[in-house]
Amino acid sequence: MDSQRYGQQDLIKFAINVLIKGGLPQNQAKAAARILVEADLRGDHAHGIAGGVGLDDILIKVNDDEKQLGFKRIRIPGNNEDYEFKQPYDTVIIVDAKGFLGHYVALDITPKVIQIAKRFGVGKAYIRNSTHFGDCGIYSEIIAHNDLAARVTCTSSQWTKPFVELQDKQDTGSSFNLNRYRGVRKRFGTNPLAWSIPYDGGIITIDMASTQRAVSPAIAVGKFNAKELQITQDNAGINCIGKGEKKKKLTEDLHLSIARSESVEQLYEKLSHLGYDNTINVKPVEKGLLKGPHGEDITYPIAFDRTFKKYFWIAPLGGTFFGYKGFGINTLIELDNVIGGGTTGLIRELDKNEDPKTPERVSQTIEAYAIDVLYPLEVAKAKLGESVKMTKDCGNDLLYLPGQKEQETKKEYLARGIPMTPDRIKKLKAIASEVGISFKPKAIKNHSSLKGLNG
Repeated sequence: MDSQRYGQQDLIKFAINVLIKGGLPQNQAKAAARILVEADLRGDHAHGIAGGVGLDDILIKVNDDEKQLGFKRIRIPGNNEDYEFKQPYDTVIIVDAKGFLGHYVALDITPKVIQIAKRFGVGKAYIRNSTHFGDCGIYSEIIAHNDLAARVTCTSSQWTKPFVELQDKQDTGSSFNLNRYRGVRKRFGTNPLAWSIPYDGGIITIDMASTQRAVSPAIAVGKFNAKELQITQDNAGINCIGKGEKKKKLTEDLHLSIARSESVEQLYEKLSHLGYDNTINVKPVEKGLLKGPHGEDITYPIAFDRTFKKYFWIAPLGGTFFGYKGFGINTLIELDNVIGGGTTGLIRELDKNEDPKTPERVSQTIEAYAIDVLYPLEVAKAKLGESVKMTKDCGNDLLYLPGQKEQETKKEYLARGIPMTPDRIKKLKAIASEVGISFKPKAIKNHSSLKGLNG
């Protein structure tokens, strides 16, 4: 199905209206809308307005049942209430976000960090008690556009296990994996890191998870497959799978068994016993992305359910064989955030039904530092440019510099509009309906003929 394209400002305006109707104050709604649409501009639709951590995710967390859960995962401030701000050193800011929307707090703090770095050569903010704040690279590039280098990190709920050494490098069978991961629990989140450095030709940005990949693509596949398989949930919160008279309870064993399928043929064979034929369109996750309790590959998650949250995990950067460096980066990101008051333990705690017991508050760091420490600014940027040019000269026409794809995508989308698939548009219309407004953005006509990609 062809995508339709929409203008940046139309989508921002729509997102603001949704979030205000959802109960957020205008300043927080504006900040979140800007960051969400900026992610779409960069081609990171998983963090965009219709992504897995987009508008609907914010609305769900704002509207948590406080009486049932005992907390709200995103707090709405009272009259004239704002985050707490302290500056124990000239170059360090300490922030208590109070559970407010992370996009707002981070976007509001970033200019303050820039101002400090411009004066002292380095500035850093520690933000604790915060919530998800979107794409890290957006904040680091805001800083880099001000002729400063930048580093941004964030903790997250646990999705990865500690790296454990191989017991026998020749033995990779299932019995080996059973022994290797016995007693190993999920510990850290995907803990993203973004690092940007400006040069005379632009900005180099690495924006990455400290795991093999972010978890959002796998969650998106699970949600898609649940819809495709028409998985339903009863009043007790138990998911059921099956077609026609073969409807069955979705037990943990059933989900694990289907998800472990190593081929499409094996998948269809298992689904056939539940009344499905081979016309069902169940998507796989990328190979090596998702792991099961014993380190086995999970290929076909069929729902984002309790089984997914309890058993599935993402390998550290480098994988289960070479992930000690990714595990180290993950550890250091958390420890750096602990310095600023971030949690010292598990961010997500679940009860016996795998429901959240804690609001899953995260922490962030935002750091800016000068590049004109040895040379005048323009000379420093030129020297950085020489280094970038050498890297390009050592590559070929398949080489992309870190951040280049996102920057080129943004350039195109600003000129031609942001592409939105029919599924994303359908989702946005449903979100609009939920808060009592209509989806008003109009698709751009004849977008393929628009010029000005260099504007």
